[in-house]
Amino acid sequence: MLDTRLKKLVTDGIVPGISYAIITPHRTKQHVIGMKQLIPEKVMLEPDAVYDIASLTKVIATTTLVLQHIEAGRLHLADKVHDFLPDFRYPEVTILHLLTHSSGLAKNIPAYTIESKEDVYRYCIATPQANPAGTNVTYADANFLLLGYIVEQLGDDLEAQVTRNILTPLAMRNTSYHPTSPESCVPTEDHPNRGVITGTVHDFKAWQMDSVAGHAGLFSNLSDLIHYTKALLHDGEPILSNESITNIAKNYTPDLNRSRGLGWDLVPSTDHFAMYHTGFTGTFIVIDLQHKTALIVLTNRVHPSRDNAIFLERRDEIVEQFMQDLGGKT
Repeated sequence: MLDTRLKKLVTDGIVPGISYAIITPHRTKQHVIGMKQLIPEKVMLEPDAVYDIASLTKVIATTTLVLQHIEAGRLHLADKVHDFLPDFRYPEVTILHLLTHSSGLAKNIPAYTIESKEDVYRYCIATPQANPAGTNVTYADANFLLLGYIVEQLGDDLEAQVTRNILTPLAMRNTSYHPTSPESCVPTEDHPNRGVITGTVHDFKAWQMDSVAGHAGLFSNLSDLIHYTKALLHDGEPILSNESITNIAKNYTPDLNRSRGLGWDLVPSTDHFAMYHTGFTGTFIVIDLQHKTALIVLTNRVHPSRDNAIFLERRDEIVEQFMQDLGGKT
């Protein structure tokens, strides 16, 4: 049933193509179906197709680095953002608030002018609080942009840290902020100003930052994300400790409007949570640590247009199906 729902994303014309993997303790099943792109011409999807994974950057890169710095004692969940970024205006906001999107920062600032990398930082500092910290889970790019800036206060630049501490140890050779062969990447949106975006990041703020940002910017493919996911499923070596992985799937917002782990959203099962995260371009991952199962889905649902609300409905149905089939939900 899960395979059927996934394949119907293509056969029903909701996405041009799909690369997905279903991981269980006994096997890893991979499928690549459909088209890489529809315009300016139709091209078939290749097995090793590289996708703009959008907000999966938040968990694959930024959250992992934050946890590594916590393990090394350079950072703590209770640390104040203001201690690392003195320009930040809300002294009560902590690292944990940013990781769980419970900082209270507004989703965006309407009509804020961003024309440079420096403007993105100013945007983060200017973002107002819509709610007091710790009272509401509201997704905001500023949370993970700020975490990216904080990580850079603890070491060298974000791209170098991600490469050295995550991509190289896991042999994720097709993952980067700057694909070596942009033309081989799966295109995203046919943008009114940028044309068919291919091999450069779709997210506007990340684009202004030359792709390297805490909230978006990574490109990856199915095989690399399988490497990453299996590292989490099988004790984290060589990137994270067992304790860190356990903490990722812990609910840190039990009394708020949504259940959030460290960096990851959480999907309830019968007696535990599965980790879950999405990317705007049409990517998502579900990981059930308890059952050692996972689902990785890569699509370019914004190609040629982001006007694709039905994908979001189907995505929810697919996640629910995964939880019923492989996540222990009855």
